[in-house]
Amino acid sequence: MRWGNKFAAGTLAVVLGAGGAGLLAAAPAQAAGKYSCKAYASMDKLGRPTAYSTCKAGGGKKVAKHRVQIKCDQVQGARERVVTITLHGPWVGPGQKSNVKCGFKNYLRGFSVQTR
Repeated sequence: MRWGNKFAAGTLAVVLGAGGAGLLAAAPAQAAGKYSCKAYASMDKLGRPTAYSTCKAGGGKKVAKHRVQIKCDQVQGARERVVTITLHGPWVGPGQKSNVKCGFKNYLRGFSVQTR
């Protein structure tokens, strides 16, 4: 039983290590420069609020990475209590899009872009 656990743990470490190395090698290196970033929101085909952010070269501030933030009001329970949920997209480089999506029974409250 102990050898089986050690073998499984070793195999998992090798698989995760190989996958992580491929992701690191695939990501292009982008220098931090001056970009202007904007966030956009819309509804998808199923009626869920979605948001994305992009950065374009030009006047603005120094940006190495950006992500989109969306705030959704979610209706919960029989009394229809409203809870505000904040979701963040992944940190991406200036030439890429950061996407995030709210779930069902959600209403868009606000959206913005965060930079670092």
